[in-house]
Amino acid sequence: MFLQEFVRLFYDQPQWTVVVFAALALALGYFLGARLAKTELNSPTTKWYDRAPLIGAAVGAVALWAVVRLVERDLTPLLVPGVIVLGALVGTAAGWLAGFAVRRNARYQVKFAAIAEAAAISAVGAELGWVIFKSIITDIEWPSAKQRIPFPQIDVVSGAALEAGGVTIQRSAIFTVAALALCAILLWYFINRTRLGRGMQAVSQDPDTARLMGINVDRIIVVAFALGAVLAAIAGVSQGLQNNNIDFRMGFLAGLKAFTAAVLGGIGNIWGAVVGGLVLGVVEAMATQYIPGAFGGSTWKDVWAFVILILVLVFRPQGLLGARVVDRA
Repeated sequence: MFLQEFVRLFYDQPQWTVVVFAALALALGYFLGARLAKTELNSPTTKWYDRAPLIGAAVGAVALWAVVRLVERDLTPLLVPGVIVLGALVGTAAGWLAGFAVRRNARYQVKFAAIAEAAAISAVGAELGWVIFKSIITDIEWPSAKQRIPFPQIDVVSGAALEAGGVTIQRSAIFTVAALALCAILLWYFINRTRLGRGMQAVSQDPDTARLMGINVDRIIVVAFALGAVLAAIAGVSQGLQNNNIDFRMGFLAGLKAFTAAVLGGIGNIWGAVVGGLVLGVVEAMATQYIPGAFGGSTWKDVWAFVILILVLVFRPQGLLGARVVDRA
């Protein structure tokens, strides 16, 4: 809800992207500074104390840049390098002071060179973000998010429908099914046949024990979120091609249907999610086509879909393909 309303209110006001660029500059400075430090910063007990110098350096550099841009939005080209250098110096000082303040609680000491690099990269990244904002983003005529926007069409995928045995098949539906099969196979292979995927399974079962076995839990969590975002992007493209138009509210019901499909098939079962989604689609199509009277038609298709969900939860709570979980003492 928050994301939907944020887009509705601020999509045609690109000033909020400045905050995004500042956050990206912070993340970039910290990440590259941590790579240079070559120090273990993921200790469960002291990781935030160990990271304090790098975080302080990045925050200090970006904070100075923000203050300068609030005072003077347009600087001459000669002053821009000065702002970057001054931001790097202020960030380095802030990072060094942060490391000095937490030195008694930190297990590892970050090198001064890594602190300086984090500050410099954050300052440069923030300024680059500002250049992109001023020269590109402000020149774009952003459409209003309060109305439906035509989705770009691809000739091969969204061309004329195909006829097969008297049945009309939309090309976008073929693309969706093909993307489903390919993503399901690749996801299954990643989860079950790669070291990172097996680590993800271990973290999902017991993150504390996985950490003791040497698995970087924070990295696994980041990969899981990134993987979910990639799959959601593919699903969004498929939905846009089928609907021809998009709006900021279209993802809410799709998210509910995705959760419903996962529950139908069995949480944690990749093939179960595929089967659950297919069952959900078939139920909606049949309910629209074959249920007569006031309870039929497209208006009631969502109702029948969730009726199926309730029945599965009552009679088979582990899902259609989910395995029964046994609790051990």
